[in-house]
Amino acid sequence: MLKPSEVFKHFEKISSIPRGSGNEKQVSDYIKTFAENLNLKTYQDGIYNLIIYKPASPGFEDKPAVILQAHLDMVCEQNAGTNHNFLTQGLDLYTEGDYLKARGTTLGADNGIAVAYLMAILEDNTLEHPPLEIVLTVEEESGMTGAANLDYSKLTGKRLINLDNSKDYQFILGCAAGTTVEYLLPTKWEVNNAPAYKLSVKGLIGGHSGDDIEKERGNAIVILGQILAELNQQGDIKIAAISGGMKVNAIPRESEATFVSSFDPAEIMDKYKKDFAEKYRATDPGLKISLEKTTAEKVTDAGSIINSLLLLPNGVLTVSREIDDLVNASCNLGVIETLGDAVKVSLMPRGMSLFYNQHTEVKIRAVAELVGATATFKGRSPAWPYNPNSELLKTAVACYPPIFGNDVKVTAIHAGLECGLFMDKISNLDVISFGPTIHDLHTPDERLSISSTLKVWELLKAVLAAL
Repeated sequence: MLKPSEVFKHFEKISSIPRGSGNEKQVSDYIKTFAENLNLKTYQDGIYNLIIYKPASPGFEDKPAVILQAHLDMVCEQNAGTNHNFLTQGLDLYTEGDYLKARGTTLGADNGIAVAYLMAILEDNTLEHPPLEIVLTVEEESGMTGAANLDYSKLTGKRLINLDNSKDYQFILGCAAGTTVEYLLPTKWEVNNAPAYKLSVKGLIGGHSGDDIEKERGNAIVILGQILAELNQQGDIKIAAISGGMKVNAIPRESEATFVSSFDPAEIMDKYKKDFAEKYRATDPGLKISLEKTTAEKVTDAGSIINSLLLLPNGVLTVSREIDDLVNASCNLGVIETLGDAVKVSLMPRGMSLFYNQHTEVKIRAVAELVGATATFKGRSPAWPYNPNSELLKTAVACYPPIFGNDVKVTAIHAGLECGLFMDKISNLDVISFGPTIHDLHTPDERLSISSTLKVWELLKAVLAAL
């Protein structure tokens, strides 16, 4: 059994329960029953957010309550050829050295390991801690719907520890605002009788659109658009279908387009393969571009689709001059799909303040106006302003060196956390975020460090005792 066994036994159990965004009822019900069997008070709302109240341990009854927070859902990504149904199947876990992984799919350690920590705390009556209000939200990965609709009147705590952090060497004191954008480009279809080709982009690493955006990994949809633009320069092409990406907050690893052209694209495809392999040799050495013949019943003009993919903002837009290695603004072109009468692109702008997000939204609106598309902005989450004077931080910083043997880095991140929503609803809330090391979030290469999980478990217990 992996250590800490009291944590990993819960992670293994919840990993057997499907819990993609929007499909959290089963896991929420399971944890609610688990808590009630421990004689703990619970509150579950209509969308399956869950709050569990654990009284203080003896001697801590007069201390103010602490909110411990994580999200129930996970990003559901899988490798091509992996036969897995995230709606009905659990994960196939295995270990490789110091890492826990899932075969062919995302692991869901983001944020399942935090949920497992909290279940272990609920179960262990030997721990020292103040009154605890444990909050487990839904649909964090698809727009923070759970935190946005939580009944904050059910909480009394003014100190919050968020456990949605993937680097054990840092404490987070601020995060980016995020927006979900639906970009719809109307299409007019015509009957096609010409030969068709399917262009595929595969083998990219992908990653978290906040944590990994500064690594400048290839975006499969953007690469697809660039190749289609090059082909269109050789002679007019028409699009029969286009698709790519799985989640708006994950850098897309695969994409494909079916098109017809007035020339044989195979004659020049070798050049494109070589050029893009050279461009992405450092970040995505597994990039594969392929072309095969196929058929297409109907097609639409390619110009507006290509222009959209070339002009919509993607990647790092600006960086901070105050905090090292911090991205101030970015946008991820996350998903593209062909609908009956439109091509839909889903994007996620992020910014360390509302100003940056608004600036990116203006650019998206401008592109939409140029090509006759519409852009709908929804799921906005507020930023979490950086606060280096946090009293909660001082306590956690003091607990860190005895466990890790070194000092901790205090920073802000470009990813989005639910902390901004909590701070927006609870006045004078003191917040920090920490967690164990997880690599390649939002990809099938996601892996959780087992040794880090143990250290963070000891850290969490120490912080609660110190509070």
